[in-house]
Amino acid sequence: MNAGLARNGRPGAAWQEDDALSIVSPASGIANDYLNLFNEVIMLIEQLPSMPELVDDLFAWRPQSYEDYFARSPLAGSKSALEVYQRLDGAFRAKFEAAVKELDNQATAALVMIRRHLRTKGDQAPQTLAAHCARAGQQLRQALERATAIVNHGAADAVDNAQQRADRLLQVRINAIRDLEDFYEKPRFTTEDED
Repeated sequence: MNAGLARNGRPGAAWQEDDALSIVSPASGIANDYLNLFNEVIMLIEQLPSMPELVDDLFAWRPQSYEDYFARSPLAGSKSALEVYQRLDGAFRAKFEAAVKELDNQATAALVMIRRHLRTKGDQAPQTLAAHCARAGQQLRQALERATAIVNHGAADAVDNAQQRADRLLQVRINAIRDLEDFYEKPRFTTEDED
């Protein structure tokens, strides 16, 4: 395959930007994939009472900043998604990062509580552990909903006028339509790609 062409005959930089746009919410400029970090810890906390074998995975969980997450991510478009994030309005980014800090704090507190319970009671009082995990999961889900709203809907107080938001949404739609058209109208590989 020609090194300069990566997908559908398009230059590598062009499809990488499309990949970034496909993982970045056009309303906020933030990739929702980052929040999977918190979905994971919530799932582990909620399932721990019935699946104690998850304890090592749970205690291995660590908070990560948005930048660290995408710097290490194998997702196509991660680098571009990180560049988009770094260009966001500082006040808007601070609002998102405050929501993330709340999630980090709640998740860390839940892990401390679970570790303390297991250290002092072992596998005794499973109902107490289940109640702690259910409460922690519920609180984390509420905090995650607030962070998800920021990602999916942006913020009314962000420095982004209506025209800029409309232009961004339109560009994402144009890119998606173009990708679909390319997918259905052009062969994935041609004999030229084999050279």
